[in-house]
Amino acid sequence: MTDDIAKSLPLSTREAVEKAVSAAVTRAGAEYEIVEIRYTKEYGKLNVTVFVWKAEDEITLDDCEKVHNEVSDALDALDDLFDDDYILNVSSSGLDRPVVSDDDFRRALGTEIEVTADKEKFHGTLKSYDTDSFTIVTGDKNPKDKTVLRNNKTKVQPYIRF
Repeated sequence: MTDDIAKSLPLSTREAVEKAVSAAVTRAGAEYEIVEIRYTKEYGKLNVTVFVWKAEDEITLDDCEKVHNEVSDALDALDDLFDDDYILNVSSSGLDRPVVSDDDFRRALGTEIEVTADKEKFHGTLKSYDTDSFTIVTGDKNPKDKTVLRNNKTKVQPYIRF
């Protein structure tokens, strides 16, 4: 069983973790970017999971290990950060991670995304976005721009070809 416990941690703890993780990821390499830091309780243990993204290539196991070592050292340097022991995980953001925030849209520019909006499902290449909408290019033979509103009823995720 997994419970998201971020809100139960003191704000000062979350801020200290974010600052330490950010500096550690930067030390690991300029090509890495933090997507999310997630706090969960699994089998009675606190798990801190750092999701990372890399601009040029897919995240490899070696990348995760490199970032993990830097983050682990950074968190270990903070005395009494958590009440109990914790488990640190470093992972890629995942192939099917939803595209929600401005940073997600920025990372997805020029890639194929799948959109579900108004009971319609389609895919295309993300061309541009702003705070209210985004535009994708649909169709292979006759490409067309399609602008879609960003709202809580629109689901966007990377398009995965099989």
